[in-house]
Amino acid sequence: MENILNEPIESYLNEKSKNFGGNELAGKFRNDFPSEIDTLLIDKTRYKTIGSPGKGNWTDCPWIAILDTLITETPQKGYYPVFLFKSDMTGVYLSLNQGVTDVIENYKRNAKEVLKLRAEDFRAKINYKSSEFLTKIKLESNTKNAKHYEAGNIIAKYYPSDNLPSSFELKSDIIKFLDLYESLAYSDNSFSDHTEKNHFETKQIRLHWRIERNTSLGNKVKKLKGYTCEACDMTFKEKYGVLGEKFIEAHHLKPISELGIGKFKVDLENDFAVLCSNCHSMIHKLEDPSDLNKLRNIIKTVHNKELR
Repeated sequence: MENILNEPIESYLNEKSKNFGGNELAGKFRNDFPSEIDTLLIDKTRYKTIGSPGKGNWTDCPWIAILDTLITETPQKGYYPVFLFKSDMTGVYLSLNQGVTDVIENYKRNAKEVLKLRAEDFRAKINYKSSEFLTKIKLESNTKNAKHYEAGNIIAKYYPSDNLPSSFELKSDIIKFLDLYESLAYSDNSFSDHTEKNHFETKQIRLHWRIERNTSLGNKVKKLKGYTCEACDMTFKEKYGVLGEKFIEAHHLKPISELGIGKFKVDLENDFAVLCSNCHSMIHKLEDPSDLNKLRNIIKTVHNKELR
């Protein structure tokens, strides 16, 4: 396992002087090293590990990132744990960091400041011992991406080249960062309603909200199920015209108690409902937010009373 750190540190600078195309070490960054990390992941359908030595040419600071697809499916945006190698190969960071490409495209010259502000905000949302982690990293490179990764660091652990961790230590650190990654993914205020839940139930609640908030899944659900509220039958287009066209919200129906922490599999047809904003808010007020029929019956009862 520690080979994913040892080999790049020992060989990268030498290999960097050679042709990029077809290079064996470059291939290991794309395939072998991510596969080694994958062996640690309980749910390989939810997480995606990606490594890069560069695109077309060698990068100063190669990296290997672990993406939770409920948060982001690309290292260009979102946030995720990532191994970032210093350009001089004197060490490597395991960093909870941010995708920089999307921020650079949107904020141009202010991108670094935006990344720093976001990093401060993220740090405020997780519980960590400041003595165990770094809030600043230095990659020894003047490239744009390296400077932005430095700005985007949330927390990190540093491994100097002369004191690399054992396989056991490395596995332990990866698991610790994944746990922090998960805790960061959930920051909704409504979570305060569940503060008395046990650890397993807490993880289930977090997973539920992450599934429901996943934009990619939501768009697939809407495309599949349409834009008519499945509780009250209203459409935003009927009420707001063109402004409301193709607008609806996706609600994750699967009961939280049935969510397994180690497995992630979504049935778009049966695990979701499309709801208007009001019905979406109301179903979350039910004791069982998966009970769509109960919400329908409440609406029907109130409607019948109004007709009398």
